[in-house]
Amino acid sequence: MRKIELVTASGLEERLKECLEQRHMPDCFLYLGDSGVKNWLDLSDSSEFPISARLTELLVQGLPAISRRVPSPLDVVSIGVGSGEKERLLLGALLERGIRCRYLAVDISSHMVDQALDAAADIEVDQTGIVAFLEDLPALKGLWNTPVLLCLLGNNFCNYEADYLLDTVRRELGPDDLFLFDCHLLPTTGGDGVPGREQVEQAYRSLPNARFNTDPLVRRGLAPDGCQFHLELTPTDSAMGTLYRTHKWISILRDAEIRCGQGTVSLAAGDVVRLGFTCKYTRRQIEGYLERHGFETLEQVTSPDGDNLLALVGTRPR
Repeated sequence: MRKIELVTASGLEERLKECLEQRHMPDCFLYLGDSGVKNWLDLSDSSEFPISARLTELLVQGLPAISRRVPSPLDVVSIGVGSGEKERLLLGALLERGIRCRYLAVDISSHMVDQALDAAADIEVDQTGIVAFLEDLPALKGLWNTPVLLCLLGNNFCNYEADYLLDTVRRELGPDDLFLFDCHLLPTTGGDGVPGREQVEQAYRSLPNARFNTDPLVRRGLAPDGCQFHLELTPTDSAMGTLYRTHKWISILRDAEIRCGQGTVSLAAGDVVRLGFTCKYTRRQIEGYLERHGFETLEQVTSPDGDNLLALVGTRPR
């Protein structure tokens, strides 16, 4: 087991400082440090934000079909690995079928990488932890062997524009490589008859998610009652028609000095800090984007309510 840092903690703090000076805090910064790990795990376990738990259930449902589709030997590379719970399930299913594999756990949070490696510590596969962004895929490609199963689990797919994400992934995959991802789709109707848009807004406006989004500023110097979290789900035009995207921001209610590494950023009452986004696609929109970027679907699993999707795809010759 080894650990590689393509991005350092000091480099991340400097990048956060630069972003906050522009009144922007991308979602990758929500996961940093011990506090970021705890906040994410608390959110994942929250009944008010059940997306992660339902995607885990979907993976368990799809593992038999997926494990029959992958070759041996295989490198399993998971981007945004988080706690590594889903990857542990995946590795277990592959080993059960006699598939030899290596495991590369990738996350922007060094603490999350440690957590993921600990989660799979008793599984007999060669393991490497890597601190990196999705944008570091060209460098990551130099660390994996082909064929590779590139994974983007835990609804990470929806935290990027689909065209950008699929183009980035497609450039690095060869003809024998595979891409596995899941996503929470735009619900049609909630279990209580709540319209899909309202269901999404209820989950993403929940107190656990609000705390998760504001905590990086709070633990760096902003008073807990010195800000307010906002979220709207808004329609957005795309190549696949209208999709919905969360628009998140934090209103600063009182002046604060935010510590970032060796420096500080001054926030004033009335400032607005823009956050990242999550896209909500329909299943047909996802299928359209895959076709557009040269992927073919090998396995597709949807939850009984149709609100969650798991897909294993390969590449088609361009």
